[in-house]
Amino acid sequence: MQNNNNGITPRVTYRGADKFIFLFENNKKSGIYRWNNLVTGKSYVGSSINLTNRFRTYYSEKAMLSILNNGKSIIYSAILKYGYINFSLDILEYCKIDLLIKIEQYYFDLLKPEYNILKVANSRLGSKQSEATKIKISNSNKGKHQHFFGKTHTHETRQKIGLSLKSLRVNIIPRVVTIDTRLKLSLRSKGVSVKVFNKSNNLVKEFPTITSTAKYFNISNRTVSRYLENNKFYNGFIFKSNFKDKHYKQVKV
Repeated sequence: MQNNNNGITPRVTYRGADKFIFLFENNKKSGIYRWNNLVTGKSYVGSSINLTNRFRTYYSEKAMLSILNNGKSIIYSAILKYGYINFSLDILEYCKIDLLIKIEQYYFDLLKPEYNILKVANSRLGSKQSEATKIKISNSNKGKHQHFFGKTHTHETRQKIGLSLKSLRVNIIPRVVTIDTRLKLSLRSKGVSVKVFNKSNNLVKEFPTITSTAKYFNISNRTVSRYLENNKFYNGFIFKSNFKDKHYKQVKV
């Protein structure tokens, strides 16, 4: 089954199984790519500031399975189901990093790729948790997983617990949390949005969470947090969070 190109001529097309050729020819290149399922005709459009780094995940069955165990990815599932031999891979366009999102959205609107869960470039709009993820979250919150599930306390025990808590409240000394400490604690949160700037201090990309930043750069959450805290460059880019742009007073907790 042929894919509908809408009059587009890719810059280069590979067989999905041409792993080493693709990784070699696209090292440190940024651009827009498309996976094409040769069996179903469905496609997936994505972008990356470093195509080789991005595709190390695509070409690792172990990495894709690990991601699928914690969430949902239609393209990963399709590649694992049909195999690389039944996919072709297009480089739709090589482009500058600061144009990636705009051009990716152009191809989203033009090609309407079926495997893309998100319909807006660099956005979590329209994404849904997989049923497996929902079940895991639900089970983790159920009583049967809690330490005291099925146990009851006597009236005397409850009174002792109450007195212990009261004594703790009396003896608690409020501690002062500095701005630096609050920053580090905040950066450990997955809800911190991250902005990526180049050496000219131009905004290149923005992510809603540390996790999405780490996934895009193919690094760990801890690495992203470390570069946020130290204000250092990573491969020519610097990570900043909205938290850093705000001024907080010391507070007692």
